[in-house]
Amino acid sequence: MVKVFPFEGILYNKKKLKKVDKVFTPPYDVISPEDQAYFYKVHDFNFIRLILGQEFASDSEYNNKYVRSAAFLDGWLRHEILIKDEKPAFYVYEQRFKVAGKKYTRIGFFALLRLEDMGRGKVFPHEETHSRAKLDRLQLMRASSANLESIFSLYNDEKAKITKVLKNFTRRKAIYESVDRAKVSHRIWRIDRKPSITKITKEMRDKTVFIADGHHRYEAALRFKNELKMKNTKFSEEEAYNHVLMYFTPLDDKGLLILPIHRVLRNLVYFDPVRFEKQLAEFYEIKAYKASKKSAASVRKKLMRDLAKLGIEKHVFGLYLGQQRYYLLTLKDEKIVEELVEEEKPKAWKRLDTTILHYTVFESILGIAQETEDKLIYIKDDEEAIKLVDEKGCQMAFLLNPTKIEEVTAIASKLEKMPQKSTFFYPKLLSGLVFNKIDPGEKIKL
Repeated sequence: MVKVFPFEGILYNKKKLKKVDKVFTPPYDVISPEDQAYFYKVHDFNFIRLILGQEFASDSEYNNKYVRSAAFLDGWLRHEILIKDEKPAFYVYEQRFKVAGKKYTRIGFFALLRLEDMGRGKVFPHEETHSRAKLDRLQLMRASSANLESIFSLYNDEKAKITKVLKNFTRRKAIYESVDRAKVSHRIWRIDRKPSITKITKEMRDKTVFIADGHHRYEAALRFKNELKMKNTKFSEEEAYNHVLMYFTPLDDKGLLILPIHRVLRNLVYFDPVRFEKQLAEFYEIKAYKASKKSAASVRKKLMRDLAKLGIEKHVFGLYLGQQRYYLLTLKDEKIVEELVEEEKPKAWKRLDTTILHYTVFESILGIAQETEDKLIYIKDDEEAIKLVDEKGCQMAFLLNPTKIEEVTAIASKLEKMPQKSTFFYPKLLSGLVFNKIDPGEKIKL
């Protein structure tokens, strides 16, 4: 059973801040070093200081980025730069954005979720996690006693019962309205009426929850809970630290987008393009696209259109080998891949484009592992992928269709993990809109 709870959110105090747009950031794990430097400069109270602190050579056990984050948080609360809401609420979150010229709106809500081991109840992951990243978020939780950023999750709301409640509250004036550097609009509202809170809580009980982004934060929260549980001989599950901040959005929301992550290859030793094309023909039907320097951009766009159209029913990839050589690859037979995959994996996993590309090309033809970072670059923009080949000495670019949401849920439901870099949910959640402070002595119940 999924148990969600309203909470007394912590928000920026608009009475103290004139330029609230300047204090929010993307999630910590998509912030580059250049972005980190930008957010540090843009505002003294930017949320970057809490989620991704600067590191110094003189850092020690007692003076490091986690300690400084906790100090900033305490100071901002004390001086009311951040303020805590007076009563528990859910928080509606709406994002408006454009992709390829088309307008989208995505709606969801923030709530506390009672923690459960992933895959043992109703919460399912779809990504592998790494110990270093988990430890980083755990150390931040230990220092701050807070869920500073939300986990991004999906649930089924086919009859739109919860969505209707959320939309009723969007008629009010928003707490915040902010537009980020990617031109995505963000707005949030409080759901503070008891009947609405009760309705959402009851509707969520029978739902299955799939984690889209934030696997490391979820596992860090589990470990944080277990550490405190060991010290508590009267653990009841209602403890505040047995909950984590989560954003929920419907699986069938039209604004739920997954963007593709393309693959660019480099540092291939003894690579023979002629031989490579012959080897590809064992697995794929190959269609060449004629292009010149002048027509390259329009040819690439046509290739991407064909890729999307054919990808509805077939496994297809775009391939760029430099010097305006574009190709469309169509898999001849799915059974070939099933024979190549030795592990016991669900059919849905074996039929992922990322799985197919890895086993037919990277492993069988090129003899490289998917985790070989010196040979593989993951990139979200197809034009940038082509530039890496034309301008940066990379040898080829594979252009992919996005993973389908039904593929994610099918694999997660089988307690299986997606191959590396299979999904990019867009847009990311804006960090700093609302978060949760954990009082170890507090109980959370309706």
